[in-house]
Amino acid sequence: MFIRPYQPTDAEAIAAIYQDSVLGIGATAYNAEQIAVWSAYPDDIEEFRRSLQQGLTLVAVSEGQLLAFGQLNPLNHIAFLYTASQAARQGYATKIYLKLETYAIQRGVEHLHTEASRISKFFFSKMGYHITETEVVTRKGVELERFKMVKILSP
Repeated sequence: MFIRPYQPTDAEAIAAIYQDSVLGIGATAYNAEQIAVWSAYPDDIEEFRRSLQQGLTLVAVSEGQLLAFGQLNPLNHIAFLYTASQAARQGYATKIYLKLETYAIQRGVEHLHTEASRISKFFFSKMGYHITETEVVTRKGVELERFKMVKILSP
C-alpha cells in the first residue's frame, strides 16, 4: 500500500469508493432512505471532482487499485475519510489520516475538527477526538445524525 496525492483522473474511482463505503459500511448504522441520500453525494462527478481538488486530498493504492481517500479542507478540517468496504479495517484510513494530521501540524494547525457519522465516530475517538456536539442535518428532506468532533494537536 502507498499513499499519494489525488489526481483529477481519480475522481470516478473515488466516487465509487465513497458510494461503496456508504452502502456497505454506513448501512450498518443508518436506514435505507438515509443511505440513499448519503450515497448520492458524488452523483455529479464534475462537482465532486472540483471538491476533491480543494485542500489536500490523499488516496491509498494497493496493487494498482484505489481503496481509500481522505481530505483536509481547510487545513483544520477532515472533510472526507472513506475506505472501500472490502478494504475496511485494514489500516488504509489510519495511514491516510496520519498523513493528513502530520501535514496540518507542519503548517501550524492547533486543532482538527470533523463531522463524523455514527460509524466513523469510533475511528476518530481512537485517533484522539472527542465529540463536541451531536447534530442532525437534513439532506433532500432526510435527516442524518452526525457528530461534531475535535482534536487538539500537540506542537
